[in-house]
Amino acid sequence: MLDTDIRTAPLVDEDEPKGRFNRRRVIRVVAILTIGILAVLAVWQDPLYAGH
Repeated sequence: MLDTDIRTAPLVDEDEPKGRFNRRRVIRVVAILTIGILAVLAVWQDPLYAGH
């Protein structure tokens, strides 16, 4: 039978601090926003219907 009264510590990567904002998250968000903006600008410059 499984004893459910024992709590184990959550598995947390030792390299990442426990703060809300860290460098890795900021870089990820900036990269996603940059790629999104570039994709919108690329479609805006050469829309799919331009050949008609």
